[in-house]
Amino acid sequence: MSANKDIPETFSHTMGLHTGWRQDFMDQLGARLINPRQLIFPDHIAHGGSYFMEIVPGLMALIVDLTFQVKIEFTKVGSTGAFCIAYYDLSDETSIHHVNGAEHKVGYHSKLGMAIVDAALKSTYTPPISERMYSFRLLISKELLKTYLQGNMPAHMAEKAFDGKKNNIFFYSHIDSRTRLALLRLKERSYDDPSFELSLKGAALQAFGHLIQRMNESGPAVLGRLSEAETTQVMRTEEYLMGRLLEVFPGVDFLADMAGMSISRYNKVFKKLFKTSPNSFFLNEKLLLAQVLLTSGKFNTISEVAYELGYGKPGYFAKVYKKAFNRLPAEDFAKTGPIYK
Repeated sequence: MSANKDIPETFSHTMGLHTGWRQDFMDQLGARLINPRQLIFPDHIAHGGSYFMEIVPGLMALIVDLTFQVKIEFTKVGSTGAFCIAYYDLSDETSIHHVNGAEHKVGYHSKLGMAIVDAALKSTYTPPISERMYSFRLLISKELLKTYLQGNMPAHMAEKAFDGKKNNIFFYSHIDSRTRLALLRLKERSYDDPSFELSLKGAALQAFGHLIQRMNESGPAVLGRLSEAETTQVMRTEEYLMGRLLEVFPGVDFLADMAGMSISRYNKVFKKLFKTSPNSFFLNEKLLLAQVLLTSGKFNTISEVAYELGYGKPGYFAKVYKKAFNRLPAEDFAKTGPIYK
């Protein structure tokens, strides 16, 4: 327990498509409802609260907007409900998200900001202190996901992917630019605005639509017949790659050794988790970072961006960028000086 015996250092709670799960926060933390959708925390724990609303049957939206005064580790226990939780973290500072034995840094300034996690998986969230935490979440029934995804995969694969007894859905990535823009606009809205609920519904439907599009393109990652140890080790190498996007790809042999696996086994587990090879994953994430750098307004030339990302030849960088996004870097560059030296 913390110095203040009334404030727990760790807090466990449930989550569901119904409203009753919020009772844990009221009973244990002293939070209170000010209307059926809005819950606020006591000021000695955090300023702010949450907003929970049904968007359509099987799709709920949850906003968690808090500035913590004390350190609390939040653990969502595994749920028996057939749903998934999509997390979009737009916190001002980086938060720590533990899921399936691996640690991820998430938030507006981190390289990862979006995750979709099976509700059956236990996850722990550690928010920053004295900084605004803003997390937008979609609670999505698996039946609703199946409705939109099974048309793009054989029926037997869809059933297998969403069979909670055999697989748990698990997916980490960036927040795509369209969803990020919609959620940043929502972040600036006041709950007291008469049109807030309409704005929330619009943002939630946009986020859900873009999520379905991305999952249709890559398929939902599932944790099926993988041991927790294998999953944890491969996720550790993914974290390693994400922290070194400005460097060259370290090689599959190095990553397999880090994971304590043979190269063939490592490639197989990595592809099952991320739907692509380690090298392709690294290149794709590097180019997504390139988009961020190009639009940041912090570079005088595109050549500087290329060198920052480890490309010795700006022309080659332009070629791979064009192949990935079907447009040249110059089309995305925020000009603060001449484009090329």
